[in-house]
Amino acid sequence: MTTFISSDTSAEAWFKVMEHLLTCEGGKDFNVIVSIHDPCREIPQATRIIDELASNLELKSSMENANAIWPAFFARPGRRAEAVFADIDRFVIGTIKKACKNRHDSYVERLVAWRSFERGEAVPQLQNVLSRLKSEVKNRAPKSSSYEISVFSPRLDSGYMSFPCLSHLSVKYDHRRGLVHLTALYRNHTFLSHAYGNYLGLGRLLAFICAETDTCPGELVSVSTHADAELSHGKERMIAAIEKMKVLLAGAI
Repeated sequence: MTTFISSDTSAEAWFKVMEHLLTCEGGKDFNVIVSIHDPCREIPQATRIIDELASNLELKSSMENANAIWPAFFARPGRRAEAVFADIDRFVIGTIKKACKNRHDSYVERLVAWRSFERGEAVPQLQNVLSRLKSEVKNRAPKSSSYEISVFSPRLDSGYMSFPCLSHLSVKYDHRRGLVHLTALYRNHTFLSHAYGNYLGLGRLLAFICAETDTCPGELVSVSTHADAELSHGKERMIAAIEKMKVLLAGAI
């Protein structure tokens, strides 16, 4: 059965999905669809809760997971897109390759330089989406559904359990309200170790797209075709973090 979860922020989305997964056999479920209505809003206290849990379990921090999708440091407000992409090519892609030698590429590389095979021609997908969207927003009848970004590469990603877990991104332009929506499709989504940072990274990517196209961020939808709470790390710590998040978001602290 498909599960639909609606939330205002990434923090709320994370704890709602975790609560749901803890009721599922083995902490796993299929087709968990999450809508985040304010995906560009980060709650620093919530990030600290997740990072404290990650540190205790020796997992990646929220920022590491977010930067793997979109390194917002290089896309600071006011910077020209050409400079952002040049810095990503110069500083980010090579660094991630050295750190993750078991992968062909990284998520951010697939966004800006997708390839179908080793040493194949790179496709600047995100750059093309920005160019097309910038042109369409000026039209009287702009196209809403012509902005797709593939992550999965059939020739490079043939392993059973290999990179990438994020398979595809779909950008939609809601011209009646001047909003851009982003949908992410995950073939497998590990919620304890990755999901919160993933949501932050996708929100930052959406913010960048909107800043470059003079539009406003709409909704982030994440489709986790397989979601995993990763119970092997221990339920008690997960439940404690969920309760801290709920109290925080309720305004009690």
